[in-house]
Amino acid sequence: MGQGPNDSTQKTKKPAWSYVTWWKTDAAEIERQVANYDILTIWQSARGVSMLLCFFSAAVTVVFGRLMHLSGATVVAELVIWGGLGFAMFRGQKWAFVAGMMVWSFEKAALVVTGVGAARAPITQVIWWCVYMSAFMLGFRVEKSRSAKAGSSTRPSAPSANRTDVATPLGAKPIRLR
Repeated sequence: MGQGPNDSTQKTKKPAWSYVTWWKTDAAEIERQVANYDILTIWQSARGVSMLLCFFSAAVTVVFGRLMHLSGATVVAELVIWGGLGFAMFRGQKWAFVAGMMVWSFEKAALVVTGVGAARAPITQVIWWCVYMSAFMLGFRVEKSRSAKAGSSTRPSAPSANRTDVATPLGAKPIRLR
């Protein structure tokens, strides 16, 4: 039987511990994300969840910055970094997912080494690291799959002289001029 619109956006059930194995992404989940890229809600899409996690990290930094003895400049830098990465992730930029994985890994490692806050129980930092890495890796693989599919379509070798669209920044969909 055919799939209804709600069937195609249903999330596959996965075990709660699957976030610990963040490097393993389900091919069916990637395909579902790619097929429903424009209709998934922010809570369903890998790029949306990644952006929300970045904004959550920025919010936690603002709220608990004083408790962690962070300077105002450090808090602002965190807001700019995580806000910018979150926005770029939502716009589908593969580099943002890679940068997010690198920055998040550095931050969690630094917290474990210095023993700040919850890092006194390093397992907490490892769990948060795994949750974020799982979302960022899924987002990266979805964007990689999308660009591979876009690259396999037939494209003209040179831009047409009578183009009716204009490319927008950060990889957004073209704007129609007509």
